[in-house]
Amino acid sequence: MKAIRVGSQEVFFEDLQPKNLETLRTVLLVHGAGGSHLSWRRQFDDLPRHHVRLIAVDLPGHGMSEGRGEAAIGAYTQYVVALMESLDLHDVVLGGHSMGGAIALDIALKNSGRLSGLLLVGTGARLRVLPAIFAIIREDFEVAVQGMTNFTFGSTAPSGLVEEEKQLLANTSADVILKDFTACDSFDVMAEVGSIKLPALIVCGTEDRLTPPKYSEFLHEKMPASEMILVDKCGHMPMLEQSDGFNECVSSFLARI
Repeated sequence: MKAIRVGSQEVFFEDLQPKNLETLRTVLLVHGAGGSHLSWRRQFDDLPRHHVRLIAVDLPGHGMSEGRGEAAIGAYTQYVVALMESLDLHDVVLGGHSMGGAIALDIALKNSGRLSGLLLVGTGARLRVLPAIFAIIREDFEVAVQGMTNFTFGSTAPSGLVEEEKQLLANTSADVILKDFTACDSFDVMAEVGSIKLPALIVCGTEDRLTPPKYSEFLHEKMPASEMILVDKCGHMPMLEQSDGFNECVSSFLARI
């Protein structure tokens, strides 16, 4: 893991580059609420084989990064932009899962000069959160983690994967997850996403109960250079649940743009 300093905080990231291959694309991946760079762990071995420099960040308060999280998408955006500037990245395909997708959309709308494409996974132009979710996190974090993990995956997800993700989610503090959901709940760019002209691959599981397919369909309808893939029998995390097919779709998209 490497790190950059943004203000008073160190932000860590994984930086994987192909060996003995010319790098054709840089893909920067941003995790969702309560996640970390490990949300993309099933992309680490595969995508770099396709001439991809793969960077996956730990947002403040997540994974190894310092901080206590942020309660607004725009506040998280500054760290991702700072990372791109620090590494002098250009022609970046910016990927985001769920809350990370909101961050990617925010950057595409406000600071797109370093981007050449978007990868939007299980996300939407608006991300409302049920008040009951905030309540259970405050009342019983352990029960909340179990419930959130079970709700995240589709019907065919292996039990071992579900358990892995539960342990990773439990490593993020309740306070940080509350801030993440607060950031999601106030996010709304439904009126603006139609102005994003970047090529975009939109991926959603057919069994996603957190950001159902209608969220992705809205993005696809509004974004003129987008394409959408629905992953059958898959929940909120297709990059983990159906990683082989997901990686193949991403590699194909990168080769086309």
